[in-house]
Amino acid sequence: MPRTSSRILRRPGSRLFAQGNRARDNGQLARAEEFYRRSLDVRIRRLGNRHPDTAQTLNQLANLLTDRERFSEAEPLYRQALAIRRATLGTPHRDVAATLSNLANVAQSTGRFAEAEKLYQHSLRMRRRVYGAQHENVAMCLANLAILFQATRRFDAAEDYFRQALAMLEQTVGSHDQLMAFTRANFADFLRHAARPAEARPLAQQALSDLRKILPPQHRYVKWARRVWKSVKSVPAVRS
Repeated sequence: MPRTSSRILRRPGSRLFAQGNRARDNGQLARAEEFYRRSLDVRIRRLGNRHPDTAQTLNQLANLLTDRERFSEAEPLYRQALAIRRATLGTPHRDVAATLSNLANVAQSTGRFAEAEKLYQHSLRMRRRVYGAQHENVAMCLANLAILFQATRRFDAAEDYFRQALAMLEQTVGSHDQLMAFTRANFADFLRHAARPAEARPLAQQALSDLRKILPPQHRYVKWARRVWKSVKSVPAVRS
């Protein structure tokens, strides 16, 4: 293991945090939640409730609760993490931007679209200041906004933002990265809903193929891509 990784794992709660991440990636969500909660207990005891590492666990536990659609539990944890990160890391900062985006996802998932858009735009502005105009994290914020525009029936804007995100990911991480594949799957789902299955199918197929090569079968990205591929594959071709 690289020396830097060893140092990270010696920090209070870090081994439990890493075990939570592995369990989450393998689809073991109840087990992941247990690890994150134990990590949080350790970090609050050893570091206090105003430390960036405590905020890290709060944010990741909230991500896990969001995966399980327990939005009312996730939101206060995100807000607590955001307050700690703003106080300890300042702004602009990549971790503050990440939590803003996560909080936007909860707002969107609970139907608060105007609030979600405001939070995503705030995160996007901050990420551009932190990373510059061309970066994978900027691209993912554009993709999140595309999904929001799709949900609010702004279809032209959604397609434009999806294409911007994919072009940026092509330049920054390459054609077969997991973020690229996940965004392809989301764009394929958009095209399916737009009754454009012929365009959706190759994107969905490539997304699933790439993700299967990179991630374990129970990873949430693989499971989502599998659902998208199944849905577009089942749509009959339009005969001319």
